[in-house]
Amino acid sequence: MNHLTYYQFQTQARGVASLDDVKRLTSNYRHFYDRIVLPWLPLDRSCAIAELACGHGSFLLWLSQLGFDQIVGVDSSHEQAKIATQTGAKIEIADAIQWISQHPSSSLDIIVAIDFAEHISKDDFMDLLSQSIRVLKNNGRLILRLPNGESPFVGSNLFNDITHVWTYTPNCLDTLAKMHGYQFSMFHDESTVSIRDHRWIKVPISRIACTILTLLVFCAAKVKIRMWSPNLWACLVKS
Repeated sequence: MNHLTYYQFQTQARGVASLDDVKRLTSNYRHFYDRIVLPWLPLDRSCAIAELACGHGSFLLWLSQLGFDQIVGVDSSHEQAKIATQTGAKIEIADAIQWISQHPSSSLDIIVAIDFAEHISKDDFMDLLSQSIRVLKNNGRLILRLPNGESPFVGSNLFNDITHVWTYTPNCLDTLAKMHGYQFSMFHDESTVSIRDHRWIKVPISRIACTILTLLVFCAAKVKIRMWSPNLWACLVKS
């Protein structure tokens, strides 16, 4: 038994075994995808999109429900791929880094990797950036979700899974993106996006709280925190 056994156990413990389970999770995360990811996607529903480490396919199902029909998911787990296939998306069983390294240049509009970067080494992440910039078309985008290295609360996410090995701050990620040829980066945390009910009052309160915390931390430690949520979304744009 090694540490990867934990990932296999966690996959079983999540209780995602059918299309109905995937639909439930898609519904639970829809407000994140609608408010963060959708504005980063092309209007053309025939654009080519690949999700690396797609897992059970809840994100792919969300894309399909929006009318995107040129989508493919990649995952190394046969069990996860079997469930994801039920979404109707094309699923390929492969190591994500190997898959993208063998993919044709300038062939994809969007590459998505949700909760993946924290599971791979720094060298593999560098490979992901170099291969994705090659595979993306002009104006293509790499969309990532990962633990927010800038947040004081990142430990609740990063260390909640022993298969997590590393994460990045927005500044570090932006530097790495430019190093590999991306034109610019956009970032979004989940502080206000996670609020589903009574947003008219909870969102202003959340923003005021974040502003106060930012000022207090800067005064105390001369550290400016822009994003407080333990999770970070990033969109790296190829010129």
